[in-house]
Amino acid sequence: MPPPPHPQGRPRRRPVLGGVTRYVIVPLLLVCAGIRIGMSVQRSARPAPATQAAAPAPRPPEAEAAAPAPTCELTGSFQDNIYPSLLLSFGTTYPEYTRCLTLALHGLPAAGSVSVRVDSSLFLRPLEIPVEGERGSASLNPLLPWNFELLRSVSQLQPESFVATVLLDGRQVAEATLVCSVHSVNEAVSRVYSPVLGQWMDTSVCFAAFVNEDHPWINGLLQEAVEKSGIRGFNGYQSGPQGALRQAQAVWDALAARGLSYVNVATDSGTSPYVSTQYVRFLDQSVRDQGANCVDASVMFASVLRRIGLRPVLLFRPGHCFTAFYDSADGGGLVAFETTYLGTASFASAMSEGAKELQSTLPFLGTSQYSIVDIAVCRQQGISPIPFRGADRG
Repeated sequence: MPPPPHPQGRPRRRPVLGGVTRYVIVPLLLVCAGIRIGMSVQRSARPAPATQAAAPAPRPPEAEAAAPAPTCELTGSFQDNIYPSLLLSFGTTYPEYTRCLTLALHGLPAAGSVSVRVDSSLFLRPLEIPVEGERGSASLNPLLPWNFELLRSVSQLQPESFVATVLLDGRQVAEATLVCSVHSVNEAVSRVYSPVLGQWMDTSVCFAAFVNEDHPWINGLLQEAVEKSGIRGFNGYQSGPQGALRQAQAVWDALAARGLSYVNVATDSGTSPYVSTQYVRFLDQSVRDQGANCVDASVMFASVLRRIGLRPVLLFRPGHCFTAFYDSADGGGLVAFETTYLGTASFASAMSEGAKELQSTLPFLGTSQYSIVDIAVCRQQGISPIPFRGADRG
């Protein structure tokens, strides 16, 4: 992706993080951090092993028969927190995201057929895992058969039980239950603290999952835009930068006509000190609620811009988000908009304020809480939109 030019003819700055680093390595680190966070609390509660122990005395034959019974322990990622938005948007390309549970097995017998069964109402079917290899202890972090349709329907924080059963030759010998907090599908994970690195990682690429260029709600909006603006239709960059700008204005005016207003509310459930999230409305939810904060409006505008063939980006700075798009298909310059002006100010005013925001944001990209999310790059790397559900229309 060509780096955007600095406003007012200043030299271009290269993004601090390249596409591969931001869109591949960061997501994989996020997975590792989630698993590590989920297990760290459990590990800290275990007693430390003795630094030195005497060699055990030979055990009499009767002691072998009294071997400790098998045990099972379950831990969840992100301190037992499940985020459906991550599973829905990253799970296909990065299966690691489905590995939200870790099973620790101890006291497994040397002989016999051992397997583990994991049950949850959020699974398509119970998960059954054979335990092979050397016995004694084992750690499993399996792919989970999530029911993605049910995950998509989670609208508020709710508990979910996961039950692991250890079977020896078909007979239950151990069981463990873990209750996790399943978050609303509207929660986007914006930052994750990595105990491995000892710092917060920017995961604003997760917001790309809420940009949905395929949402059926857009069809009606574009019809309204053509009727009210006088343009013949939408052809992306085929009519050049000025043509792209006229199409963007037609979209802006059609959105404004829907009567949306700015709502300065950005909530999250705050159940984990290691994860920062923000509630993001889907497109039709914003229309239904007649309100949107900076992220909601930016996601909505970016969704429609991408649908008409433009190349939008989301820009983040501390406490704020706004939208821009490249003025040509291969990159070019960025045209930015202050999306909180939607419904309250003209297209020209939003573009003027967006230019100021862009100028004060570009120099800090790659530093803490400053980032740019190119939706086209995200799609190339497999970050897909969270699918539309008819019930979202309310």
